[in-house]
Amino acid sequence: MACTSRSDADAHTWKVTVSDNGIGISPKQQDRLFKVFQRLHTREQYEGTGVGLAICRKIVERHGGEIWVESEGENQGSRFMLTLPKRHQTGMIGNARI
Repeated sequence: MACTSRSDADAHTWKVTVSDNGIGISPKQQDRLFKVFQRLHTREQYEGTGVGLAICRKIVERHGGEIWVESEGENQGSRFMLTLPKRHQTGMIGNARI
């Protein structure tokens, strides 16, 4: 697994990439990954509840960013990428001032 971060050329966003050499994800399945309770495998094959990436998506989007995955397919590993603005406008999320 590798994790990198960098500032985009426009200097307004950060881009974080987490790469692995794991089981990979079929391009046909990638749209399902960030939906709550969506699993690509049975619980017998791999642990998990199907909520982790949905939570990640909510957090990233609440901070004004985007998240996505790239994979060439099964057994090819995956790259999860997200962008976040360097400065988020001051405002409120729920009861928290940001």
